[in-house]
Amino acid sequence: MKTMQEEKDSFIKGYNQWSDDLLRYALFKVSNRELALDIVQDTFTKTWEYIYDGKKIDNLRAFLYKTLKNLIIDSYRKKTSESLDNLLEEGFDYGYDEREKIESNLSGQELWEHVDNLDVKYQEVIVLRYMNDLSIAEISEISGETENNISVRIHRGLEKLKQISKLEEQK
Repeated sequence: MKTMQEEKDSFIKGYNQWSDDLLRYALFKVSNRELALDIVQDTFTKTWEYIYDGKKIDNLRAFLYKTLKNLIIDSYRKKTSESLDNLLEEGFDYGYDEREKIESNLSGQELWEHVDNLDVKYQEVIVLRYMNDLSIAEISEISGETENNISVRIHRGLEKLKQISKLEEQK
């Protein structure tokens, strides 16, 4: 078993050896230098706290990358939440039913044809919401995704349906 000084020395060596690699990986994933720097810093902070609490790490490099990956995922989740907040600020209300607006422009048959042109991830939520009349909460429960994710996907699917219908009208 390593002493705390040996753990500290190993941690410092790992920082010197892998911090640039971790930064490159984070930068590749988030495409924002400041965010990547923050995530790498958090990676080392969380790793040191883990070590300081007396927990054992068998493979420091693997542990650092796993911690980094989890923090990147957390940043995406936060960004998704912020994206929904931006949509709400722009006037999008996921409780508002846009079915009437779409159906006023399209017949039922045309709607089905256009839904088939959507990506599968949009098809599923559009069909469940507007053809099967399920609530956002029910779709969330079925899919195992958050209501926010479902709401954003419905909104984006509806936007794509509008784009498709406009393209069809221009033909």
